[in-house]
Parts: sequence; structure tokens; C-alpha cells
Amino acid sequence: MYTGLIPRFPRNRELTELEHTEALSRTRQPGVDVNERSGLISFNSTYIDWIDRQFSTRGMLKTVMATIIWFFFLLLTGFFVVNWMLQDPEVVWWFWPCVAFVGLLASIFPYWFFLRYEFFAYTHYPIRLNRKTRMVHVFRRNGKNGVLSIPWDEIFFHLGHGTDPVTLRDIRGEILDGDIVKDTFALGHFFERPQPVLEMWEFIRRYMEEGPEAVAENPLDRYVSLSVTGSFKNCMIMSRIFYGADSPFAQAISLPLVALSTVTRWLIFKTCKVPVFPREIEAECVVEANDPNVWPIPESSGQFAAENPAIMQRAVKRSKKAASR
Repeated sequence: MYTGLIPRFPRNRELTELEHTEALSRTRQPGVDVNERSGLISFNSTYIDWIDRQFSTRGMLKTVMATIIWFFFLLLTGFFVVNWMLQDPEVVWWFWPCVAFVGLLASIFPYWFFLRYEFFAYTHYPIRLNRKTRMVHVFRRNGKNGVLSIPWDEIFFHLGHGTDPVTLRDIRGEILDGDIVKDTFALGHFFERPQPVLEMWEFIRRYMEEGPEAVAENPLDRYVSLSVTGSFKNCMIMSRIFYGADSPFAQAISLPLVALSTVTRWLIFKTCKVPVFPREIEAECVVEANDPNVWPIPESSGQFAAENPAIMQRAVKRSKKAASR
């Protein structure tokens, strides 16, 4: 689930035989529909922005557990420090400073190992694909050398495999020097089966190879479904989707996790910065004022489907068709 984050994707390794075998085609494949699968952030005739692989896991179960441990040790440390300051006469004077030091070390561990990737980082790490310059820009941080920029035609894309659990699949991009992997990034959400990943890839492939008109023949599909703003509503929506409770009983059981994850995710977003591409990249990505292919972006995820019954019916129909494959 956290593949590529902990640990990071390995570098300076050989491309595996499986990765060669599962290369993603640059041409249309039979039986593969086009569907952005809520990975799209923005769309126009010049570029598309895609979400990073870790976006959906921000603030979820592992983060909740690590945050609880972190705050527990911080509070415990604070309690001991206060007692030491009050100079409890029944305890040896050096005992509380030692306990406070150990508590601080214990609280640093979960933060440094995991939470530093969540808190005080970035709200998301977009991947921008410019159709006109045929460049892919992978955001990693603001400022100098914070974006990995590679020509579209020089990236080896394949079906990625998760490590925890191993059943998860995603789109993986490899930067190669011969058969040696120099860098790796992942696009979009992960799924438990290949078909949704292939549909997501088909959306990206068609946009880059065939143009913006090729990805959505039906007007009811021409909108962005995912919102990356850190509102409390968006955090709750993503938490409910993440735990995937369908029946009323399952929803009741998962309610405490949804509530905790919503709060944790909201707190994370409040501490994070918004990603900003460098000026030179933005200069290459200017959108024409009369661009007919600018898709609307929602304030909250799923907003357009919730407001327009026709869009909802279309989304349900596509979902049922995809599930039957």
C-alpha cells in the first residue's frame, strides 16, 4: 500500500524480466476502455495533471496508529517533564530527565520513520504530462531541482506490483540507462486487479498519443472527479472510499476508523504546502484562453456526479461495465 514511500523505489538496479513482460503498450489494446479512475487533477489541450500513488493513503490506518503513538509519547514526556519541574521529593532528581529523554527519543522514531512523509510535507505530488512538449514532470518538492522532467518517449511504463500487499497494481514509470533503472515514479491510484490500471493508462496514452478529444467521446465524461483540496469534506469522502464499506453493517463497523482517518487526514493537509511547479515549466504549460478542452474541477470529490443525475447514471453504467470485465 505504501510501495515507493517506505521504502523508496530502489535505484541503480536492473529492470526485471517481469517488468519487461508487463510493459504498457503505446497503442490501443482490444478490450481496454478508457477511464481516468479519479486519477485526473486537471485537463486541457496542453497538459494533464495526474495524482500520485500515495494520495489516497494519506491519514489512513497506519498514519492513525503512528500518530496516536507519537502523541502518546509526547504527552507522556510532557507529563514527566512537568513532574520533574515540580521536583517530586519522593523521586531521585535524575530520574525524570532520563525518562523525558527516553520519551522524546521514542516520539521521534514514529515521526522520522513514517510521519515525516505525511505531516509538514505537500498536499499531493502531481505528475504533469505536457502533450505539446511531450514532457513528463514529476513533482517532488518546491524549489530548485524539485521536479524530475523526462521526455515522454524515453520513459519505460509497465504494470507495477505492490509490496504490502503484493496484490496491488499501479502504473510505474522507469527512467532507464540501458537496462539499469536510474529513477522510478508511480502514477495514479493503485488497484487490486490490473483492469482499472489498464483503463487509467489508456486515458493517459490516448491523451499523449492521440489528443484530448480521444479520451472522452461522451460529453458526460468530460469533467475532473477528484478534488485535491484539504477540506474536511474531502478528507471524509476519501476516508469512506478507502475503507470501502458498502453494507450498513460494514459502514457501522468502519465508522470509528473513518472518523479517525478523516481527522488525521485533515490535520495532515493543514500542515502541508501546496505543490508549485517552477516558472519555466509553467511557461511551457500556458493554456490558451479559448481552449475548448478545459474540464471543470470540483470543489469536492464527486461533486459533479452528485449534482447532475445524468453524470451519476453514466458513472454507474461505466462502473458496472468495468466490474463485469
